[in-house]
Amino acid sequence: MEIQPTVGSADFQSEDDQAGEVESEEDPLNWQKLVPRGVLASLTSKEIQRQEVINELFITERAHLRKLRVLDGVFCQRLSRHGILPPDDIKHIFINLEEIIQLHGNQMAAVRKRSETSVIGQIGDDLLAWFSEEEEEKIKKATGTFCSNQPYALELIKTRQKKHQRFNLFMQEAESNRLCRRLQLKDIIPVEMQRMTKYPLLLDNIAQYTEDGEEKEKVKKAGECCKKILNHVNQAVKEAENKQVNTSEYS
Repeated sequence: MEIQPTVGSADFQSEDDQAGEVESEEDPLNWQKLVPRGVLASLTSKEIQRQEVINELFITERAHLRKLRVLDGVFCQRLSRHGILPPDDIKHIFINLEEIIQLHGNQMAAVRKRSETSVIGQIGDDLLAWFSEEEEEKIKKATGTFCSNQPYALELIKTRQKKHQRFNLFMQEAESNRLCRRLQLKDIIPVEMQRMTKYPLLLDNIAQYTEDGEEKEKVKKAGECCKKILNHVNQAVKEAENKQVNTSEYS
């Protein structure tokens, strides 16, 4: 008996429309194209480098949020909607994805306000609001939970693909969706961990090219918060991996 694909092309078309917000945003223009020539000519080499890194922070945050929305819209919601995996499996794979999307969505809203101006002046206060104090603890908890679940989620996906033909067919179709841009589910789940490793580097570079002393200190302080977040996440992932190894040994 031939097993039919769980989700047909018509389903993909209608559900792609629901994921329209993922595709609706055009790729942002290079900041230099938005700056009047006179303004651009007045910037020092160091200030141009600073603007380049700030622009990279904004653009990569936007791209990251898009991947998270693909993870939710193309995979999590569809798996649930079509009953392809039990609710517990979906919860174990995607854990607190909604919370992660909310965190980065809030950050992206702040980015949009700042990027209305093509040349960014003071950004230190914004970065501190983004990464320090209550936000630091919130990000630690959310990303620690999501990233430490990653080894278990990837193993569960591999196991289910081997044993469940319906899930395997769904994965083939979902991963061929244009929104995935040739990425597989196993490639998209780790993006949050990858993003956490990127923040300290970006903020260190912004601080390096910032000449104003007070502004530089604010950016450096935000960068230190990012490093503490990354250390927390790394430790959570390490503990989860050790637990998984121990469980495998005694199972």
